Amino acid sequence: MRSFLTHLECSACGATRDAGELHTVCPVCGKVLYARYDLDAAAKAMTLAALATRPWDLRRYAELLPVRDIAAAPLLGEGGTPLLPAPALGREFGVDRLLVKDEGRNPTG
Repeated sequence: MRSFLTHLECSACGATRDAGELHTVCPVCGKVLYARYDLDAAAKAMTLAALATRPWDLRRYAELLPVRDIAAAPLLGEGGTPLLPAPALGREFGVDRLLVKDEGRNPTG
């Protein structure tokens, strides 16, 4: 699976770094680095039909994770958490159908 990660970019000074290098902060100014992606290419490759064939876990979106090799990333059962009906809460808010996301099923829940 091809990664669409292109580079890392500093949120403050705009300095760029190779995405294959390990950096936690910008080596120029010490600020946060953002992962940048080729989103046009991702949109063409990651169609709804393609995504529908994938498992409901973090690997579903592997090309958009800030790693080059998803096989080397430790997976802890992240992702794929359900939407649960909350009718009583929905009534309190005047909403006919309210769903809540159950993030408690994630490892960091």
